[in-house]
Amino acid sequence: MRTGFFKKEWIFLAVILLVTFAVFSPALKNDFVNWDDGENISDNPNVTELNAAGIKGMFSTSITGGYTPLTTLSFATEIHFFGMKPAVFHFNNILLHVLCTLLVFIFLRSLGMSLFISLAAALLFGIHPMRVESVAWISERKDVLYSLFFLLSMISYIKYYSGKKVVFYFLALLAFVFALLTKIQAVSLPLILLLIDYYLDGKFRFKQIPDKIPFFLLSLATGIAGILILSHDGELDAGSTFPLIQRVFIGTFSLCMYVVKSVVPFQLSAIYPYPEKLTILHYASPLVVLLLAFLIYKSGKYRKELVFGSLFFLFNVVFVLQIVGAGQALMADRFTYLGYIGLFFIMAWAVNFLFTGQRKPYVVIAGILYLGSLGVLTWNRTQVWKNSGTLFADVISKYPQSSIAHNNLGLYYRDQNQNESAIQSFNRAIAINPAGYLSYSNRGEAYFNDGEIDKALADMNRAIQLKPDYTSALSNRGAIHGARKEFSLALTDLDKAISLDSRNLKAYTNRALVYYSTGDFEKASRDITTYLSIKPDNPDLHNLRGLCFGRLNKFQEAMSDFRRAILLKPNMGAYYQNRSSLLYRMGDKNGALRDIRKAQELGAKVNPDFLKGLDVK
Repeated sequence: MRTGFFKKEWIFLAVILLVTFAVFSPALKNDFVNWDDGENISDNPNVTELNAAGIKGMFSTSITGGYTPLTTLSFATEIHFFGMKPAVFHFNNILLHVLCTLLVFIFLRSLGMSLFISLAAALLFGIHPMRVESVAWISERKDVLYSLFFLLSMISYIKYYSGKKVVFYFLALLAFVFALLTKIQAVSLPLILLLIDYYLDGKFRFKQIPDKIPFFLLSLATGIAGILILSHDGELDAGSTFPLIQRVFIGTFSLCMYVVKSVVPFQLSAIYPYPEKLTILHYASPLVVLLLAFLIYKSGKYRKELVFGSLFFLFNVVFVLQIVGAGQALMADRFTYLGYIGLFFIMAWAVNFLFTGQRKPYVVIAGILYLGSLGVLTWNRTQVWKNSGTLFADVISKYPQSSIAHNNLGLYYRDQNQNESAIQSFNRAIAINPAGYLSYSNRGEAYFNDGEIDKALADMNRAIQLKPDYTSALSNRGAIHGARKEFSLALTDLDKAISLDSRNLKAYTNRALVYYSTGDFEKASRDITTYLSIKPDNPDLHNLRGLCFGRLNKFQEAMSDFRRAILLKPNMGAYYQNRSSLLYRMGDKNGALRDIRKAQELGAKVNPDFLKGLDVK
């Protein structure tokens, strides 16, 4: 009898996992987005090669205010084996989410939950639209990965609690360390372990605390380190100027909205901008929170289930309620990824309670309709993350006054060589937020691409005036000065950009071009070498260094660079043309002729005098 039941249990679960994968499958066609994907993946020097230097960089640096070395390691592994293919990253994000869904089921069953409650909660976790941001956004790999380790730690702890086998305790501790190395939000685990004790024992006991001390110490150390990193990277108080007392109302309002969206996931957005001023809903939200707490306290014999689910949710979101203000938005769907397990448990428990007698058919019909609508919403929401254009157009449709969304939409247009549309988006961003130094710098780049050098310089000056240490604007202004042949001014800006950020690849590129233009080929080659030590597979930089080495009469080094450039980008005629010139200087006319013909074949314009020198008629 048990064997048959066991098989039935896993058949139900397999269906849930397949449905979960299916509703997120549109993400397999999605691209990268310009919402941290560059910093985390495409422009991250630590992921270009899976080697000791890269791994050291992962564990010794932060990214956009976060310390996530294991997430970065997963990206580097994918790039090493599959290259920079978005579909691979998306597939693995979905796969990790499916595994988390499986672990949610195992976790609830380990707590002694019924099969129905465990399956229903797992299904809600798997297909809920509020999961989309964590799964469809490649950079948020850290959500699904830290939750995987978090769930493994809880499951191991329950095994330790049940059998007192020390090996499971250390497995729980190890999984917790991995979770902390993936995302700082894992610091809530010690509180959750105490909550598990409460659920299994029926009450809190002082004796439950000592074996949590190592977990609390790790959380405390990670929390302090996280605050220091956020402060160092300028991420604290990044998006709002509300005083602390008003931030409390913002926090309780966000808490209420998370609860509402767990049942009715409406108006979902990648960005929820801070309001210009607080409304009556913000000021009323603490009363709603207190009322809910009172109702849970007075819930009588059902108190244990409600307390467990509610506190599981609260403990996992309390540190991201923006009371401190780390970030650019009021709230974020991704913050609920793990915490919603508590609310989904309550929802499943409530349905199970209603699933009796004459109500049963109505509950079944309502449940099918509700779950079906969640699946459709998730399917559609996943496609919103197709690319930066669809993503930020969606934000703007809901929050037209989001300067960040207009700025990022402008970046998307600029990358698509639609400079006119890009400038219009940057204009809107600046009109909404005249202090937005990012938008000035980005518009300046668009003007520069259009050849409007004076407008580009004015925008870079404004960006640097607003934020004097903004290295991207310094680097861009250096490039503008270089284009104006103001080489001394260019080097001043570029030297400062590199002194502020020794890994600013664009600054090294721009300074190398200035050095090349002034005939300082030795310094130009050194800057390019520094760039290539961080990001080795840039064909244009190999080509430029080859030109430098050629001018320095370092023929073998130049030949090696031209070969590498051609290997990386074999359809670029200019590379063959440059190598042809080098071969001619080295006395290899046959090789020079072969390369110049290849350059012509690829569309390069060839100097007739050079052809005469090869005796070509």
